[in-house]
Amino acid sequence: MAERRAGRAVVIGAGLSGLAAGYRLSRDGWDVLVLERDSEVGGRCRTVKVGGFQFDTGAQYLRDSYDATLKTAIEIGLGDRFRIPVSGAGVFKRGRVVPFFPRSTNPFKLLPWCALGPKGAFDFLSLAIPFLRRYRSYNIRFPHRWTDGDRRTAEEFLVSRTSPDFIRSLAEPLCRHALGAGSGGVSAAAFMAALRTTFADRIGCFTDGIGLLPGSLAERTHVICGMEARQVVQEGGRAVAVDAAPTDGGRARSYRADLVVCTVPAPRVTAITGGLGSAAGRVISETEYSPEIVVNIGFPEEVRGEAGPVLLPATGGFRARWALTHRSKSIEYAPTGATALTLVYSWSEAASLSGEEDGAIIEVALSEVRKVFGLAGLSPVAWRVDRHEFGRPVASPGHAARVRELLAAGSGIENLLLAGDWTRSPTIEGAISSGLYAVDPAVLRR
Repeated sequence: MAERRAGRAVVIGAGLSGLAAGYRLSRDGWDVLVLERDSEVGGRCRTVKVGGFQFDTGAQYLRDSYDATLKTAIEIGLGDRFRIPVSGAGVFKRGRVVPFFPRSTNPFKLLPWCALGPKGAFDFLSLAIPFLRRYRSYNIRFPHRWTDGDRRTAEEFLVSRTSPDFIRSLAEPLCRHALGAGSGGVSAAAFMAALRTTFADRIGCFTDGIGLLPGSLAERTHVICGMEARQVVQEGGRAVAVDAAPTDGGRARSYRADLVVCTVPAPRVTAITGGLGSAAGRVISETEYSPEIVVNIGFPEEVRGEAGPVLLPATGGFRARWALTHRSKSIEYAPTGATALTLVYSWSEAASLSGEEDGAIIEVALSEVRKVFGLAGLSPVAWRVDRHEFGRPVASPGHAARVRELLAAGSGIENLLLAGDWTRSPTIEGAISSGLYAVDPAVLRR
């Protein structure tokens, strides 16, 4: 007996959100087509090989507490490729990396006590009480549940509870590491969620790089790369087709659809969909993105010390906000005896470097990793710079309210669904879950 098809779905964008949505629909019997304007899938989640090294060009790792993401990876056959290294994260403080170990059984290794000092430890504990009292409303997986701290900034929240040194040396780099913006630009609720994911969740990756995830998802559906969606065609307030054209200038086409899922970054949505409902339009107009620059450098020898990620405070003269070595993901990232190092620049630091040549950015990165990891006398043998205009959406004050509004109101166009990390949380896991959950209404009503 032929499999009953649920209908034709066209997904716009082959980043993690679009591929997760396509996978979910395909598994439910939909005939799915994913359109991607770039030459390959993955968006910010890609891995390239350079001189024997694997470099993740955007997103760097997964957190182990996100059930939907790991479950999806296992379903598509990546369970035995996932690695959670036994290595600590750290904070660069007073000229050295002070490590801590998420989920450690030793409480003296669980949090960066040595970096904080007695006063800093007290500051940290002053945050623990409101965090534990309202844990569910500070879970980054569910921003629609955030009720506390969504209307004020993390900076406002911290000033009344902690010391200036705590903010400069830990809270500020934490915000930029986990949320892409400074404490004055993110909500207090988002900061509390980031506190949990940074100091409680372990991180890991796949043996063939983070790009293995979108690549494997793409194998489960039909993807056309180099095809840019130009317009969602509507009839009577319903989405019925997507007009698209090859990026190389070939013949344009129209793809009929019973369902359209748009997963592009918020600033690009309305150019494709046209007018949306008032709620969706308002959410899009209020969504701000942090630019991001990712620098990967390969060294011919093994770099000792902590694998990272290492939070880098501006008080130490750093422009990057965090750095890590391949050992925090999997050893397959570098040839035997060699090291792959990654630095991530975000927010104003990324904006200030965006006009520089790659060579100049590499020099800035080298000066910073040498302060953190030593590298005396070592010269790089491979490198790469990747720039992302839409690095990640910023969970600014009001983010949770916007997510709730969008979940309740939808796109305002029948048969058109919106997904993307801007509709959930600014993480890999948020991107995947947004795609999975966005198509639930279509799956459930079959």
